[in-house]
Amino acid sequence: YRCHGCMGEPLFCTHCCRMVHSCMPFHRISQWTGGFFKDTSLTKIGLEIHLGHQGKPCPEVTDDWYNTDDEGDNFAEGQWVPLVNDPQMTTVVDTSGVHSLMIRFCRCASALGPDMQLFEISLFPASFTSPKTAFTFAVLDDFLLDNLECGTSAMNYYSKLRQITSSVFPHLVPVSDIHCRNDFLVGQ
Repeated sequence: YRCHGCMGEPLFCTHCCRMVHSCMPFHRISQWTGGFFKDTSLTKIGLEIHLGHQGKPCPEVTDDWYNTDDEGDNFAEGQWVPLVNDPQMTTVVDTSGVHSLMIRFCRCASALGPDMQLFEISLFPASFTSPKTAFTFAVLDDFLLDNLECGTSAMNYYSKLRQITSSVFPHLVPVSDIHCRNDFLVGQ
């Protein structure tokens, strides 16, 4: 894998790519196909963000998704957008674009609510009851600066983020959960 966000665009094996990017989940990567580098995402190679236990899985949560050692998970192919249309995923909006991440919340009895766990890692949840979308503090600060200095509207700013996410298919980057569900239903 080649990381386009790391200095010098280094090459990694799958395991090292996951390990190195566990604290940098917003980097864009591509995979060598034998003839060229094809865009993919850290989520597709099994990167998960675990909250509440210094990046380790919560001992109170057990399910099949924690087995990320299997290489080559089968995510849908087609027109490439670095998002995974999966109800378990959390959509995170960052200055580097829109990302689908597997965020695992701590489920211990003494754990904070999911919204507060997101705040602890500098993510602002779009919902306080059942967060499925979050914004990095960096993207909120960047939008505020763009809005104040350049008069950029929220719609134009998000359009820019869609273009950063997928310059070839920005129309496939979801605007909302309803947009995702409608695209999913139309594709069936």
